[in-house]
Amino acid sequence: MRPSLLFACLVLPALSLAQQVTTSWIIGTNSQASTVSTPTVFTIGPTSTGNSTSGGSASPTGNSTSTVSGSTSGNATSTSSVVTSNLPTAATGVPGANGGGPGGGAPSPGAPAQGGIYGPPDGYIAGAEALRSAAMLGGVGLSFALQIVILTSTRSTQVSSKRGMEIKTIGTHNGTFHCDEALAVFLLRHIPTYRDAALKRSRDPAVLDTCDIVVDVGAVYDVQKNRFDHHQRGFQEVFGHGFTTKLSSAGLVYKHFGKQVIASELKLDAEDPQVTVLWLKLYKEFIEAIDAHDNGISQYPSEAKPRYRSRTDLSSRVGWLNPPWNVTVDAQTVDSLFVKASQLTGEEFLNRLQYHAQAWLPARDIVGTGLLTRHQVYPSGGIMLFERFVPWKDHLFELEEEQNIAREALPLYVIYPDEFGGNWRVQAVPVSPESFESRKALPEAWRGLRDDELSRLSGVEGCIFVHASGFIGGEAKCRTHAIILLLVPQATKRKKEH
Repeated sequence: MRPSLLFACLVLPALSLAQQVTTSWIIGTNSQASTVSTPTVFTIGPTSTGNSTSGGSASPTGNSTSTVSGSTSGNATSTSSVVTSNLPTAATGVPGANGGGPGGGAPSPGAPAQGGIYGPPDGYIAGAEALRSAAMLGGVGLSFALQIVILTSTRSTQVSSKRGMEIKTIGTHNGTFHCDEALAVFLLRHIPTYRDAALKRSRDPAVLDTCDIVVDVGAVYDVQKNRFDHHQRGFQEVFGHGFTTKLSSAGLVYKHFGKQVIASELKLDAEDPQVTVLWLKLYKEFIEAIDAHDNGISQYPSEAKPRYRSRTDLSSRVGWLNPPWNVTVDAQTVDSLFVKASQLTGEEFLNRLQYHAQAWLPARDIVGTGLLTRHQVYPSGGIMLFERFVPWKDHLFELEEEQNIAREALPLYVIYPDEFGGNWRVQAVPVSPESFESRKALPEAWRGLRDDELSRLSGVEGCIFVHASGFIGGEAKCRTHAIILLLVPQATKRKKEH
């Protein structure tokens, strides 16, 4: 019999059984996500003379009834009910039956067997009605118990078996990609709701409507609808908290989900004050420049001509990952390059986050303590003392602003051990973090002097140097001498006033 005719004879009766099948899903415990198909397995049982079973026990009448575990793609298991029918059993002496054993029936579809015997190909579905015909068996009297696998349903929705929930889908535009949406996608994938989310890159509204959240495309900014685009007319959203730069998709996602990202990465509660501090700091130091670059906002007035060209910033490096204009590539290649760009932006963000959490934040605490206790060092509060080296400038200016310290009460000098040599340094506080001008420089008479000459003039032993600009000086012996070095001009000033 020709395969096409055999297929027609076998499939149609078998499909009539599909309506009697019910399936249910049991989600496993691991975190692997996959697309899952639900197979329904029909096991054709033996006649009352055989009492053979397949995955279950035989019924009193000789018909077997079994429950079969279906496809386990992605560790999702389908449990299916089974339809049975009376058929003759297979001969027990068939070599290679049951995947290679000496007897027990024919092998299952596609299974290898001893001696080169294989079960029916998956493309052919043996039906109950077809096997009832003795003519099909050539009058030999042999019959077979066959498993018939019919895919009764296919789920295109991905599932995460660890959480027992469907995986979300993030949408963004296709084609040339940029730093802002590359980072936005990465950030979303680092919060619980969108962790391991699928990604669709398209400008087709019908495709984007199937996504759970959409960034940088669609001309809609609506938090309730999970739409985060910034290209539409009239969009002027900013981060707030003193920041006035128009947001890109990176800034939008960071504004609404950044605290979750930080809390998740650092294993902190989202309401922890440190999360808020880091959230604001990372916007200032990392995200804002991406927003400005994507929105075409210059860092300086447009009439000022830059002295040199810099294309090593993160946004530029993402841009270089796009294919050259004169190289033809398919959409899948561009998508893979986008994934690389997203990983690049995300790794830099996480590295910056870890630095600020593990180094910047502890330094802020030390500077904050020094600012509060400076009156114990000198009654006016003009001198701060740190017992260990710590980067203090940025923190000092931010904390002074947060605490609204009056101008006349600001600290003038900082004393600290240097980073490597163990000597003590005295440094004048600059008027701003980037300025070389000091609030109160060291005395003019000391500037440019070193060692014994400086010690004789100042009257303090162990002096090393005072910089020619007067912004910093060194003292070799101890912090007490460093403090005295700063007190000398104060005492001299008071003596002249009297």
